[in-house]
Amino acid sequence: MFQQETKNVYGFQAQGLNVMNEKQVKDTIADAFKKHFTHFGFKKTSVNDVSKELQISKKTIYAHFSSKERIFYYIITRVAYGIQADMKKKLTDLPTLTDKVTELVRMIFGESRKWLKTHDAFEFRYKYEIAQMAFKEAFGKLLHEYITEGMTTGEFAVGNVEMKVGFVQGLISESMRLLTDDPSMAVEDELIRSIRKILV
Repeated sequence: MFQQETKNVYGFQAQGLNVMNEKQVKDTIADAFKKHFTHFGFKKTSVNDVSKELQISKKTIYAHFSSKERIFYYIITRVAYGIQADMKKKLTDLPTLTDKVTELVRMIFGESRKWLKTHDAFEFRYKYEIAQMAFKEAFGKLLHEYITEGMTTGEFAVGNVEMKVGFVQGLISESMRLLTDDPSMAVEDELIRSIRKILV
């Protein structure tokens, strides 16, 4: 039973999952899966193996995540929001919204190249669609913020914010697909020119 299950790893020692809040439980499960994904790959990672390692039932895992894909999405989303927070700090002092959007795009692709080079075992390419959704969610909020502010201040042409964000994200997604196929491809300059045409 959930209240009786205990865990000896991941910093919680034998306190038991019942004393953790929802986020702590999900993070604990996700951390264990991340370790297995990194070591064994997505396909070979077994829910059964992770449940034994955590000393919990598979039922408990499925109570928090409906599938391995959802766990993968949760893991990548945590990474994406961490990167997004760091980027926002670095972009704060740039003088214009155009500068912020431009530098954001360059940073997104810089981080993506690093990720592609260091996470082959984590199967970024195999689960590209899931990873793309996670990064789109995190960076989409920042794009929305910058585009809204740019339209409010008159730096960007007035229009439908959601449509503009959608168009920009579409361009980024297509460019990211090209980058995934060939990490050495330089896509940013053409992408930035296209984004500026949408915004100004």
